[in-house]
Amino acid sequence: MNRGHIALAAGVVALIGCATVPAATTGEATYFVREGMVGQINPPITAIWDMQVEVMDDEGNFDPALMDADTWAALKSHAANLDIQAAKMAGAERFVAADPEGELTEAPEGTDLAAIQQRLDTSPQAFRAMATAMRAQTAQLLLAAQAQDAAKVTQLVNDIQPSCKSCHDVFWYPEQG
Repeated sequence: MNRGHIALAAGVVALIGCATVPAATTGEATYFVREGMVGQINPPITAIWDMQVEVMDDEGNFDPALMDADTWAALKSHAANLDIQAAKMAGAERFVAADPEGELTEAPEGTDLAAIQQRLDTSPQAFRAMATAMRAQTAQLLLAAQAQDAAKVTQLVNDIQPSCKSCHDVFWYPEQG
């Protein structure tokens, strides 16, 4: 891990200290990252991003005028699911690139599961810091959805994608970063 990645992880830890969200609960002892991402994290965040496209104003913001009770309920549900899954990841004791007994044992194109595992083993604190920062964002997103604060929802939804990318750049695709 280079100094830039270490600085990024340190910055993430500093941001976590500023967050006013509930603490992450302890998740499973081992978190299978590929399965967690594909099966648990991606579905709710993709649903939220898709929803944003359908209810956005001309500037790309969630538009409360286009959101009815069902839309808000769906957003709250997706945000709650995303927060639960992010808490599991952040609270794990150990991170494994892919479950050897699972269905996702093939590496995504452009990467190598053994190399990912080596990076996870070398820098579990950095991965945990990024997971914890993501969890802080998802908890804030849930609070904003519950408050029906479209401006805050927009900000948080837009901030999640760069958080995802920063982790991917460090652990999944560093040669592309």
